[in-house]
Amino acid sequence: MATISFPSRLITTLRLLLGAIFLLSGGEKLLDLKFFGLVIAEYQILPPLLIPAVAILVSLCELLCGTMLLFNLFSRISASVMLCMMAIFIAAMTTNVIRGLEHDCGCFEFLAQWYGLKEEIGIGPILRDIVFFILLLPIALFGSNSIPWKKSHL
Repeated sequence: MATISFPSRLITTLRLLLGAIFLLSGGEKLLDLKFFGLVIAEYQILPPLLIPAVAILVSLCELLCGTMLLFNLFSRISASVMLCMMAIFIAAMTTNVIRGLEHDCGCFEFLAQWYGLKEEIGIGPILRDIVFFILLLPIALFGSNSIPWKKSHL
């Protein structure tokens, strides 16, 4: 039976790139949880009571998974968690585009603050998250689930 493999350099490059993106994204959300909660409310999917908890959970999850990807700690698990989150983000944005709702996607607020670029939900952010989903797949399938500095006992 043939096995599929991915070059380790490609996995490392994807892991570092996506780790940095998720670390930055989660960190900036965590810095302004109130605003991120307002963005989540604009999606009109969750009951208001859950929004503060979801804002914290999403922010911390992105921050933790990004950090773990950067340091190659349980990369497969981290990438799998981020795959689930990407699927949820894609579904939420697609649902709101279909419903005709227009609002901030809540993805990268630093773009608006630093560069004056406002990111509304739409085909652009949906396609970007699909690309992130695709780039996470090799890490989730072929990445490491070990602690890199821990020696294995043979």
